[in-house]
Amino acid sequence: MFQLEFLVNPTATLADTIERYCEVAVDKINILEQIKENNNLLSLPQTLSEILNEVGKENFSADSLAKIILRDPSLTGKILQVANSPFYQRLSEIKTVQQAVSVLGITTVKCMALSTSVMHPDKVAVESGIDPKSFFMYVLSIAAASEQVAKYLGHKASDEAFVAGLLTDIGILFFLYHHPREYNKITSGQIPARTLIEAERAVFGTDHMEVGYYLAQTWGLPDYVLTAIKSHHDISDIQDDQILPNAIKLSVLLTIDEFSGFSQPIEKRLQEINTVSSKLGISKEQIEEISFSLLSRTLETAEYIGVDIGNVEEILIRANQEIWKSYLVIENLFKERSELTQKLLEEERARGAEESRNVAMATLSHYLNNAVMAIFGRSQLMRMYSERNQSQKILDNLTSDLDIMDNSIKKIVAVLEEMKEVSPIDNVRLHRMSDALNLDDRIEKRMSEMNFDSALPVMAVAEK
Repeated sequence: MFQLEFLVNPTATLADTIERYCEVAVDKINILEQIKENNNLLSLPQTLSEILNEVGKENFSADSLAKIILRDPSLTGKILQVANSPFYQRLSEIKTVQQAVSVLGITTVKCMALSTSVMHPDKVAVESGIDPKSFFMYVLSIAAASEQVAKYLGHKASDEAFVAGLLTDIGILFFLYHHPREYNKITSGQIPARTLIEAERAVFGTDHMEVGYYLAQTWGLPDYVLTAIKSHHDISDIQDDQILPNAIKLSVLLTIDEFSGFSQPIEKRLQEINTVSSKLGISKEQIEEISFSLLSRTLETAEYIGVDIGNVEEILIRANQEIWKSYLVIENLFKERSELTQKLLEEERARGAEESRNVAMATLSHYLNNAVMAIFGRSQLMRMYSERNQSQKILDNLTSDLDIMDNSIKKIVAVLEEMKEVSPIDNVRLHRMSDALNLDDRIEKRMSEMNFDSALPVMAVAEK
């Protein structure tokens, strides 16, 4: 085949011809064969290969597993660090690997050894165009959220959810390590697709869920990990007896993908979070608790596992950027929705009054939440600078921070005033859905008529 193309197009170099052929040859069959036949997937260290072989034996013991781990000082340190982490809430210090194996359990040790071995920057090829810190932060966030969700679902061994969360996107890591150039086509926006899964299937004929499933199967990981990996983006099939896979599905929705360029639209993401959490019986308050604590838990997880996801300042700045981006997107979203309200049928007026009020209150709640988060994000940064004795940074950013806080406070006051008028249902004012959605103009009008000094008394009245 190479010779034929080279003869037809003699100006092409043989290297170019081979490269083009290899790109075409990357498909599902080749990838699955690669997983099946390659004994050095993701270049796992020799110690880890021995661990996987050892736990696959019928007569293996905890002592034999500990002896293998002790041959690798780096892995030994990480296993002891995890065993002594706040995650396991031990009263006494774990000093030996044998103790660690007893505390963590064989399955957790195997999965933890696997995840800590592959979560290294050199596993993310530069050609992929992916920032390792962003990718590993995404992975650790899913793991931290999974552990919390599993607790709320009543699963006693929440560490199993944590481990499953760590390995959820092992399929992406396979692509980044073995096929970085092809994956770069996805992350650089060259593939027309609505989701990351669609883009992967267009390039590889398969996706990271399926590839991760076969990898985990090859390594002999437990069934709950296999199921969680294979279905973590599929929310259409929520089964009551699949607690850990369900926990992973919700955790994926709660975690923002900053690395692939395929962030889900906010409205759809919120709808799916509500759908899945309702099916699982997790309350809105529990979802908020998980979301608010996720950043700090992710930082703690990265520290005790020893994974570099960037310094605290970088992460907080990224988090604040996401909050502000969400704030702007939600505002634009409701503006776009208000343009569609002219199409609502007049015959829905009676039923629409109650429905319109609910939509209006939901809209105002989003405004309120995002204004509060804008203030909270700035206060976090200022507090961090203060604790680090970096007063100059506070002063440098003070003017812009105060402007953002002032505007957010004005918006909060305007929203509270609007809520007071919307709460007692007004069939005349809100008989059309379009009136309920078109709140932007009224909020802006209130803000324009408001001076900052007059905002404080209004807030005091609202609090009463």
